[in-house]
Amino acid sequence: MGKGLPRKILIVLILPCAVYAIFFALQPKRFGNLQTLYIMFQQAFLPSISAWGLCFVMSLGLYDLSIGAIIILSAIVGTNLTLALGTGVGYIWLFIGCLATAVVLELVNATVYNLLKIPSMIVTIGLMILYETAANFVGDAVLPYELSIFGRAPYNIIAGAAALVVAYILYNRTQIGMQIGAVGGSEIIARNAGVRVERVKMNGFLLCGLFLGIASFLSVSYGGVIIPSTRMSSILRLFPPLMGYFIGIALKKVCNIIIGIFIGEMVIIMVVTGMVTMGVPTTYQQVITGLFLLAVVGIATKAKTDEVVK
Repeated sequence: MGKGLPRKILIVLILPCAVYAIFFALQPKRFGNLQTLYIMFQQAFLPSISAWGLCFVMSLGLYDLSIGAIIILSAIVGTNLTLALGTGVGYIWLFIGCLATAVVLELVNATVYNLLKIPSMIVTIGLMILYETAANFVGDAVLPYELSIFGRAPYNIIAGAAALVVAYILYNRTQIGMQIGAVGGSEIIARNAGVRVERVKMNGFLLCGLFLGIASFLSVSYGGVIIPSTRMSSILRLFPPLMGYFIGIALKKVCNIIIGIFIGEMVIIMVVTGMVTMGVPTTYQQVITGLFLLAVVGIATKAKTDEVVK
């Protein structure tokens, strides 16, 4: 086991190192400096936190397409709550507002899913539209600059690292995490073993809400301004976490999925940053990112299939 650990670490590092090496060779001056790498490291935490939340839902075999709308609405509510109650203890109110809103919205997702008994994809698409509408009723949110320190280093790194530790413990070291894995593996077997499947699914959505609340808190801290989405455009916020999750699945054989997700998000940030430094037009960036997603999904699907066969 001791001999296998260095080999696994080497395999895990191959993907990010290969991507970095490619863009370093193409743009050594603009891409190959420590400051750029440090910025990409910081940027990887935000989608990773959303992906860790999504992991608790998708490990159940479910989908949540509303996470972008939840992040936006939670950030708007949290910011407005902070402005209404005063900025004296603004960090506390902002965090509480974002976290509570996200958890409540995921509670709605879980309740509607359990009541209607229809595919989670359909449920969350419908609720996504409702959340976008609610955000437009509330309006834009502008966070005062003095309250946005969690959008800058080292505070964003500290928050991201804390979220990673919490996600790792919840997913790997708690009964809830084990039950989520059991239900995702086989709902029938889990039910026969006495697991309350509906409650486990509820817990999966609630844990997702926990991390989406943290993501919304950091998101408004990064940008300072949150603008409501329309016409389902909030789904664009789903793709980076989703891609990170699938890369985490692909790396699951050699590292824990929570760590794999962060590595996946680092790779995605590298690809996007590399294309920007090369001056690749936005349209081509989307095409390349889409192809990259298809390749990752294909690898992850094969990895999952092989795991089931074994």
